[in-house]
Amino acid sequence: MTSHTAVQISAGAYTATIDPHGAGLAALDFHEKPLVTGYTRTRPMTAGALLAPWPNRTGDGIFSHHGTIHRLPCTEPDRNNALHGYAADATWEITDRSPGSVTMQWQGPARTKWPWPLVYSITWALADDGLSAELTVTNSGADASAGTSTETAHPSTASSPFGVGWHPYLSAQGAPLDECTLVMPAATNLPLDPERLLPAGPEIPATEIVGKHQHMAGITLDHCFRLDAPPASSNHAAHHIELRNAAGSGARLWADERFGWCQVYTSPESAPTIGRAVAVEPMTCPPNALRSGESLLQLASASSTRFRFGISAI
Repeated sequence: MTSHTAVQISAGAYTATIDPHGAGLAALDFHEKPLVTGYTRTRPMTAGALLAPWPNRTGDGIFSHHGTIHRLPCTEPDRNNALHGYAADATWEITDRSPGSVTMQWQGPARTKWPWPLVYSITWALADDGLSAELTVTNSGADASAGTSTETAHPSTASSPFGVGWHPYLSAQGAPLDECTLVMPAATNLPLDPERLLPAGPEIPATEIVGKHQHMAGITLDHCFRLDAPPASSNHAAHHIELRNAAGSGARLWADERFGWCQVYTSPESAPTIGRAVAVEPMTCPPNALRSGESLLQLASASSTRFRFGISAI
């Protein structure tokens, strides 16, 4: 079922387009009004793509894992950073589809610069209450405890460091961004060096950067926030971030409890296809997590982990 053609799915008042390039969200409409600033052909500015096995940036493309130094390609050469992992630029294989859902898979090959063999599978599904995604990541490497010799399952490669993010540009049903309000339950802001966008100091209260209900007129952001801790009783939709228009309608992004961080970026009017828009990027870890270890996940060999996120209309 291999195809490079985008897939359209629908349910109730929702329609969506899923792009095999990065297994991302190219478009999402509710009653024919956009919930994301999407695209129809070439993906601009990582719009809607998945970011793995690390989101955001790794300074100098260098990190250490279990005492072994690893070097990543610096895909953001002007800042000398390794940006957004490999999944966003991969072509995923369509393995199943129906009118309301599509499943795509990609096997990230073990390579010199990333020695952990990770297999990704994502199901995008629409229902009357909106769009959901379930991402399963499997570390298919050998498990030394299951009879594999320690020589073939070296400690530096037995478990994989891991982080994942998602890069949608939200739309409040087509309203200009400067007429909208961003509702974000952020606890702190992680200051970033304005030149390299890497962590540059201890966290500060998020309200020093944005309000809990931030009117977006004239606001320019490329900031990382730690989200409020979800209540103990929360379900898979532990975190919510909303973009509302003047009438109170808009888009609600949700993500499970592992997505404790969010990068918020406002693109300029000159941005191709996107124009002035706001990217709300839920992440499981902040920039430079491969080096700092902050909120970095560890995927054990021969094991799988699931993540859930999505968007609904307000």
